[in-house]
Amino acid sequence: MFSSLKTNSPAPAEKLLHYSNAVIFLVTLFSYFALVQISNQFFNPATHAGTFSPGAGFILGLLLVLPSRQWLWVIAAVAIGETVTNQLHTYPIVANIFWTSSNCVEPLLGAALIRRSGNTAGTLAPQSNMFRFIAYAVVVAPIIGATIGSIGTLQVFGTPILSTWPKWFIGDSLGVLVVAPLILTRFQVNNPLLWSREKIVFAMLLLITGTLVLRNWSNFLDIVLPYLFLPFALWAALRFGLQGTVLTIFFIATAATLSINFGYVPFQAPLFNEVQGVTMMQVRLLIVSSTALVVAALTHDLIQGLRNEKRLMRQAHRDELTGLYNRAGLSFRVENSSQRRQADKPLHLLICDMDAFKPINDKYGHLAGDEVLIEVAARLSACIRDGDAAARIGGDEFVVLLDNSDSHSVAFIAGRIIEQMAKPVRGSFGTAELSMSIGITQWDNDTDIETAMRAADKALYKAKNEGKNRFVWAPTSA
Repeated sequence: MFSSLKTNSPAPAEKLLHYSNAVIFLVTLFSYFALVQISNQFFNPATHAGTFSPGAGFILGLLLVLPSRQWLWVIAAVAIGETVTNQLHTYPIVANIFWTSSNCVEPLLGAALIRRSGNTAGTLAPQSNMFRFIAYAVVVAPIIGATIGSIGTLQVFGTPILSTWPKWFIGDSLGVLVVAPLILTRFQVNNPLLWSREKIVFAMLLLITGTLVLRNWSNFLDIVLPYLFLPFALWAALRFGLQGTVLTIFFIATAATLSINFGYVPFQAPLFNEVQGVTMMQVRLLIVSSTALVVAALTHDLIQGLRNEKRLMRQAHRDELTGLYNRAGLSFRVENSSQRRQADKPLHLLICDMDAFKPINDKYGHLAGDEVLIEVAARLSACIRDGDAAARIGGDEFVVLLDNSDSHSVAFIAGRIIEQMAKPVRGSFGTAELSMSIGITQWDNDTDIETAMRAADKALYKAKNEGKNRFVWAPTSA
């Protein structure tokens, strides 16, 4: 039902859909014709008394996910579908012309303005894209479309523009908010059996709330209860991402439309007549939908920023080849470790150096050397505990930081490292023999880290001089 929040840095534009002109035309024609037939069951174009217009959102979303060179085929399909539908309902030809023009111009204008703003694929995030979507597709374009359509209604039926224009504008705006995001987020239905517990609870509570809210109780309750949908929309925006928010909005709007069709009169008399009550419900849905989408986009941006920060932190603190800490990462980890050190169990530094790495590079090449280093890093990580840290600080030089360890534990880990490194390494180059020498020193807050590193380095060279493939303690740490 919902998708997790998905973000990257920056969110790349979705790829536009590419189909033949004939496919685009036929799919648009049949889809739009079906949507118009469905929506005509819920409102009369002469008064535009309905909840939302799905066709407006469908065409706007379709234009934004298609190359602009194919827009003509979409608009042609809309013109034919709208004309045929109006003729089937025997509406006057003048009304047909105005209404068809309205439903062609409105999505075309909204899509063009969004594209010209730099949002080439109509994405709803980051938040700047969401604001442009609302400004152009939900406000500006429906103003033009509602004006054209209302003039046609005035010319044919004599209905005052001030009576039809607000309903037309709100119906199309809400249709864009409800339907277009389903297309723009490339919505996919997930298997309900795979929903998390929170999603299941959310869906059940939303269904129960909709059943209780969308019925007539009393004048006061019919004004207050529809606001209960807002917490659900915000819940979805904060927890389930744009797709979860989009589906929640679609469910609420569809449920409201169906309930009205089955006799529910929101904000019932004596406060408002039926048409005014529907308009009030539309306004509530507009508030809920736009607020939830903006919050979802803001949440997307916040999580995007946190993930970017985490990625940059990792890049700054991790060795690109092996994934171990680099020098900066080791310093950061050392500082954190020293702050949580137990008084009776000091920190220990192990400087580890490959004994015969240069011959491997000379014999097999640098790519083979990289394979060996990656394998060494993996073995080193497997030898230490979860709370410890390993870093690559040079070509074939590594440092291990052991948190809260006594000398016995340190000696055991150092011996295990030497044992694992003595095993042959097999790669695309063949097989290579390895060994490692280690210098060990104890380090506490009273000793400068550079001093501790120099002590461990001296112990390392002593291990080398004594025959390699062994570990040696620094004099003050033995």
